[in-house]
Amino acid sequence: MTRTKEFLWRHRPVVVLMGIVLVLTAVPILDTFLAVGNAWQGILPTFTDEPTYASHVHAIGEGYLNDGNPYFLEHRYDPPIVIFGGAWMNAIPLFAGVPFNAALMINFIFWSLMFAVLAYWLFRECSVPPWVAVIGTVFLYLQSYAHVWRSVNLQTVYPFYFLFYIALFRLIQKQSRRNIFFLGLATGATFYFFAYLWQVAVATLGLLLLYALVRKNWPLVKASALSALIGGAIGLPMPLYTLWLSRRSPYFWESMGRFGLVHTHLPMAEVIYSGGWVGAMLIFLVLLYWKVRSLREDTLFNLLCVFVGVSGLGLWIMQGSNLVTGLLLETGEHIRELIFPWLVFTTVFIGAFLWKRRAHLTKGWKILSVAVIALLSAISLNYAASASTSFFNIRGSSELWRTEQLYAKPFAWLEQNVKNPAVIWSDPHDYYVSSYIPTYTRHFTLFAPFAMWELLSDNEFRERYLVSQYFNNPTVADLENGGTMALYLGRQDLAHNAETIDRGVKICRILFFWDKNKNCGTELTPQQLLGEKFFQDLQNRFQNDIKPNIKAYLKKYHVSYILKDKVMDVNYRPETLGATLVYSDDRYEIWHLPPE
Repeated sequence: MTRTKEFLWRHRPVVVLMGIVLVLTAVPILDTFLAVGNAWQGILPTFTDEPTYASHVHAIGEGYLNDGNPYFLEHRYDPPIVIFGGAWMNAIPLFAGVPFNAALMINFIFWSLMFAVLAYWLFRECSVPPWVAVIGTVFLYLQSYAHVWRSVNLQTVYPFYFLFYIALFRLIQKQSRRNIFFLGLATGATFYFFAYLWQVAVATLGLLLLYALVRKNWPLVKASALSALIGGAIGLPMPLYTLWLSRRSPYFWESMGRFGLVHTHLPMAEVIYSGGWVGAMLIFLVLLYWKVRSLREDTLFNLLCVFVGVSGLGLWIMQGSNLVTGLLLETGEHIRELIFPWLVFTTVFIGAFLWKRRAHLTKGWKILSVAVIALLSAISLNYAASASTSFFNIRGSSELWRTEQLYAKPFAWLEQNVKNPAVIWSDPHDYYVSSYIPTYTRHFTLFAPFAMWELLSDNEFRERYLVSQYFNNPTVADLENGGTMALYLGRQDLAHNAETIDRGVKICRILFFWDKNKNCGTELTPQQLLGEKFFQDLQNRFQNDIKPNIKAYLKKYHVSYILKDKVMDVNYRPETLGATLVYSDDRYEIWHLPPE
């Protein structure tokens, strides 16, 4: 047997794991083949909201290295409101001349393998048997599949998430110089990939330091403090950048509002819905530690308890951090995507450990342990099923995916015939075409709903929407429609302001259920909270300013072409603006506006 064969045989669990993950990375391709077939024209199907992330990768590949606004020509050199290091990393294949779709798939495969390697390493670090670690990693990958697929975002975040926990466990186990630097470097890296991740890392290290102080474990105090200092020094530019941008840009806080920023001390229900399972795991461990003396004297059990305790509380505290800070930025939902992977690997850790130590447990504790592990596994399984539906149940998406292929021909015409970046006007009610223009061409849009996540004033964002509706002539009723509001309002106005008020009303009613005279306020819809005047003012602005001055607004936003969907845009009459038809197929027309 050659050395290579010996190596592969010795590490066959890892080899099998890599093979399984490689096969699973073919799911999007298989879905495309089954649902689209011969209609495939080169547009990757939309499974989630990945176009907004892919557009950033494409923009960097086009030379906009600042990773500013990929949608609006006037803002293409603006600074990014949020730093996603993965955007630059995923653009590397583009710099090497790899075609865009191929680059997305290369990145997906690479980060999937990194996900698997680091998750497996984490399992093994915590003494999980190799084949159990393989099963746990595959399940964890399937649970996180939708996020690993999405370019940038959690695709690049999860490997560093696992790396941080590997380094954390090793430091708890042994406070060596190597482990101190390892944790410091892993902590510093989190700052450059996901704001919520570095906040979780900081909270977790703070808890570890507090635990070490309470236990008077001075080596751990020193080690955790040094790791925090190293990580903080490496990551400091990121919070400093945010501070600088918040003072430099007059639209920073408006933009954060569209992200969903709400000033409230009431945590989201996610603190219970997903964070509650962190509490369930911690309570279970406390009971085991308290009641089963033989486990309390087990070194590995103590290590696992400390690790699960500080990591779980770090997540849970961050999820409800607005209780103290008063700043809620969809924290519950974003931390949820870190909690459920945590629940998987901690369930596997504890389950594998208890199986090995089953002789130390009485019959009652065995039954309870099996019940808790089964319950937590069922919760993870349920979440995995709901999170991966779009990939493993494609019936509801095939029509959309076939429609998206029709974008290819007009996009190809624009790429071949319009050499300099231009602004394309399309109807944003065709949700994806306006977002795919900057993803599959060198061009920009008049308006795209995904642009709400960029650094921009609310006034300009709404104005662009109204300009894009020139042919649709929106009424107050149109503007009040929930689906329409989702296009031109950010998450703060669309959902979270009203939901925060509703949450306060519900909590008040629960706390004062016995007092029928207690005035807890009234639950409000976003429309009621914004008020009729808000929508009337938008409609008046359209009718009295934008509509009669449409050519001035088109010039303001450098609009050169109109992309008309002959099925959806039945009200579009580009010729009334002096536009010339330059392209037509069975579904789309492209009209060129005369230069002013």
